[in-house]
Amino acid sequence: MIRVMIVDDEKYVRMGVKSETDWDLIGCEVVGEASNGKEALEIAETVRPDLVISDIRMPGMDGIEMTEKLTERYPGIKVIFLSAFDEFEYARKAIRLGVSDYLLKPFKDGELEASIQRLLHLHPNTPASARELEEKLIPIKRPEEVSNRYVQTALQYIGDHYNDPEFSVGRLAESMGVSEGHISRLFKSELDVGINNYLTRFRIRKAMDYLKDVQVKVYEVAEKTGYQDIAYFSNTFKKLVGKSPSDYQTKGLE
Repeated sequence: MIRVMIVDDEKYVRMGVKSETDWDLIGCEVVGEASNGKEALEIAETVRPDLVISDIRMPGMDGIEMTEKLTERYPGIKVIFLSAFDEFEYARKAIRLGVSDYLLKPFKDGELEASIQRLLHLHPNTPASARELEEKLIPIKRPEEVSNRYVQTALQYIGDHYNDPEFSVGRLAESMGVSEGHISRLFKSELDVGINNYLTRFRIRKAMDYLKDVQVKVYEVAEKTGYQDIAYFSNTFKKLVGKSPSDYQTKGLE
């Protein structure tokens, strides 16, 4: 899991970022919160975040000074700034100083997840093939890659039924003759992700394969991968891939 710290002097902004972002889907967990840069530096010593999502203007120590100190202490750390429209030029200056990315507030549903995915996975330090980038972006396991036979069976079931819009953990468990709670616990223990989130990742990887054919329509891909709502499909795709299905279809991951 990617360790995330949220920094903002407004409590309700922190609460909103924490509660409205699909952290589990993108393999992240919030490990700390701070109300200003100084407090963030103190907390970072304990929680050692991989990623900091921060406001720019805060009392005491602003986001720019905090970022300079964080990157000195933890060279590999990533920072995403959340900035108001009137701070746009300030945010651009921050990018030139080494901040990893920024979003203008208020940002739309799915934008933060997409930003995180692009930042963490689509800018590798060394060249990689398209397939390697896809695997890094959305890792999935094949049945033969896990040791637990129940989880192997569950993975096989997902591979056979991912395109069913009526897919449910209950049906999966019933097909295996085990309880829903039992297979859910085994699955999470083995793969560090819940069944439904794994299903989403599997579907989106399949969608990426379908979209490599420029003749196929986005709504057709949604249907092929078990989504009845194209808007929901597109939003989920953007959260995980970092761009919309149509953008991915025309440009790939570059």
